[in-house]
Amino acid sequence: MKKRITIGIISVLGLIAFSACSSNTLEGDYTTEINLLFTETTNTLTFKGDTVIEKQDGEVTNEGTYTISDNQLEIKLNEYSIKAELSDDKKSFIINSSDVLGGIGKGLEYTKEER
Repeated sequence: MKKRITIGIISVLGLIAFSACSSNTLEGDYTTEINLLFTETTNTLTFKGDTVIEKQDGEVTNEGTYTISDNQLEIKLNEYSIKAELSDDKKSFIINSSDVLGGIGKGLEYTKEER
């Protein structure tokens, strides 16, 4: 009986630890509209596993990786680095800093596309 209780407790703790680890990933497409010099484009970041693909109006422009620590999202796309604040529900994020074209993306909000 004590063995079963011990095994049950260990199993529950293992599931809690596993679910906490998997919460540091994003899945799906996050989009924003960019207006720049009389041109409007849709920028999409597609997250799967630990990778991210950037698309400009549907065409792949960059590929990279990302990490999440607390609600801080850090994206590495080729030689570029982007840092963002992730919402608690993980349905959006706002770029805090970017070294893309001198920080051009700062303040952009990306929202998850629901399917």
